[in-house]
Amino acid sequence: MFRVRRARSLDGLVLVLAVLTGAALAILLGPRRGTARRAWIRQKASSLARSGRLRAERTARDLSQRAAGRRHELEHADETVADDVLVERVRAQIGKRATHAAAIEVRASAGTVTISGPIARAEVDGVLEIVSKVRGVKAIDVRLEVSDPLH
Repeated sequence: MFRVRRARSLDGLVLVLAVLTGAALAILLGPRRGTARRAWIRQKASSLARSGRLRAERTARDLSQRAAGRRHELEHADETVADDVLVERVRAQIGKRATHAAAIEVRASAGTVTISGPIARAEVDGVLEIVSKVRGVKAIDVRLEVSDPLH
């Protein structure tokens, strides 16, 4: 007859797992502090489930709002925007990329935006990129006075 031999390391692993399982059960079912430990575990599990649910709700709401915003952008992509509204939109975006946005003058006429004034060389590309993405901008007339920043 053949005897099946198991590897000794597997026997050791089973022993360690059995000891750990027994210790965990003794801790959880112990007469002195077992009730408190089980309550603590229940509270942690409940808290984890609640935070997971809240995170899922926030993510779903965020995605819904992003989709609604994208839909609105697509529906109104070809709209003609009033010049004063377009100027304010562009100024708001320039403020995100230029350190001295107040020094940049913005004018608009029938979708063509003219930007002029002093600007640091490192900021030009960022400003032009963000202005081109503003809804209603059809063309950009760049009259910026590019300079190197003082160090």
